[in-house]
Amino acid sequence: MTQSGEYAAVHAAADSGEKRIYFEDEYCAVLYKKAGEDSQTFFKRLFPQKQFAAAVNRLDTPVSGLMIAAFSPQIQTQFSRAFEAGAIRKAYWAICERAGAGKAAQFAADISPAVAEYTPVSAAAVCTSGIAPSAFAPEDTAVRTAGAAVGGTLEHWIGFSTKTQKAFIAAAPDNRSSKARLKKAVLTWMLCGSGERYDFLRIHPHTGRTHQIRVQMAAIGRPIKGDLKYGARRSEPGGGIRLHSFSVSFTHPITGIPLHIEAPPLQPDTLWSLCIKACADSSSFGQLSALHRGTAE
Repeated sequence: MTQSGEYAAVHAAADSGEKRIYFEDEYCAVLYKKAGEDSQTFFKRLFPQKQFAAAVNRLDTPVSGLMIAAFSPQIQTQFSRAFEAGAIRKAYWAICERAGAGKAAQFAADISPAVAEYTPVSAAAVCTSGIAPSAFAPEDTAVRTAGAAVGGTLEHWIGFSTKTQKAFIAAAPDNRSSKARLKKAVLTWMLCGSGERYDFLRIHPHTGRTHQIRVQMAAIGRPIKGDLKYGARRSEPGGGIRLHSFSVSFTHPITGIPLHIEAPPLQPDTLWSLCIKACADSSSFGQLSALHRGTAE
């Protein structure tokens, strides 16, 4: 058992097989969700002895990676408050398609609402980072680490249509009614490397909106590979999309121990292996992610 106040870290090897529980005590657990699983139910079979086991956060069905489960309503509430306060930090790895700068506007139009009370806006108007999509040319080397820092912070107002089951980007709300239906979404991203046809990104969301990363990256012309819903050219052969919740950091609500847990994709293929190498070798993301540390939801 880790002593109180000591930094506890769990680093799982890439060949961890079917390991699904990365941290567990009597209060909570940090679990690995596979792409295609329901984040609200997949873990039930892992804890058949628990009278109560509920997800604290959600991952979209096609997304893989780490999430937290609580073993009592009280702990679930404490974690929910911590998420709302921005006290739980998450990092994602993403493999993105390269879209030309001209496509960014089309993506933005496709994910803007077709209803009168919302005003569609271009991605450039709402991105605090003025960086255009990558223009890296195809190359013979397997992976190239990005040289000068490419990335920034994205801020959008987004909503979610229950009819289309898609998130959309809209202009900042100007009244209470529209503000109730739109939420501010903030994330920090950095290009860590480039393969022959795809870019490898590390992403830190500062808010937790439905489909947030997927719609925000599509808005700047970088759709997640396999994410047909948000502009990807083709689906993944095995289903899912190339977005992975790689790490989670939080202070344990009962013991007060700081926890940092990491888990690479289970049984990574060549493309994930290249992404892992690029993102793991990128040491400057900590400075980038501090840009909006403490941003209120």
